[in-house]
Amino acid sequence: MKNAAADWYLPLKSKYPLVSDEEWLLLNKFGKFKTIKKGHNFLSSGEIARYSAFVISGHFAYTIIDDEGNEKIIKFGLANDFLANCQSFYNKTPSVMSIIALEDSIICRINIKQMQPLYNIHMCIADVNLAIYQEAAQQTFEHQYMLSFKSPLKRYKFLMEKRPEIIRKISIKNIAKYLYVSREAISRARLSLKNNEGLL
Repeated sequence: MKNAAADWYLPLKSKYPLVSDEEWLLLNKFGKFKTIKKGHNFLSSGEIARYSAFVISGHFAYTIIDDEGNEKIIKFGLANDFLANCQSFYNKTPSVMSIIALEDSIICRINIKQMQPLYNIHMCIADVNLAIYQEAAQQTFEHQYMLSFKSPLKRYKFLMEKRPEIIRKISIKNIAKYLYVSREAISRARLSLKNNEGLL
């Protein structure tokens, strides 16, 4: 696994250009490569987060259970994304969400506590941490804004414009959980857009 994932950070170099090769190699020393099977958790609800991870391959969903017992998705983690529940880690409180593999996936898992001393020594790594927070905040805002639309068609079109990779890679069932609508509503929205009948 270590050899197979030796160049795991290469796709991330363009995403975080300030990080030097030496710093990526340093991160590599702290990382442990793991395969998470489809349906298995990177983080379970009720567990205190101690690890973060870069997704090397595969897809993940951040899930919650609503008051009626329905599973909803609040975020996806795709290849080259970062998995974490910082609120649980910093507050030392049980996570209210689970992070679940949607397919067999490979991650580079990092112990958050071990990484923290590096932020004061390697500012570029600290910059990556900040960029990750900003990206997460932007995705949360977009998700909340999207849910303000009452029409499933508007929600689907917004997602298609802002995060087309989700449309390409995630199943209709899980997109429906993310948009908080039924699978049938997603199918109708897709058909409407395909037939150029959707009026926004």
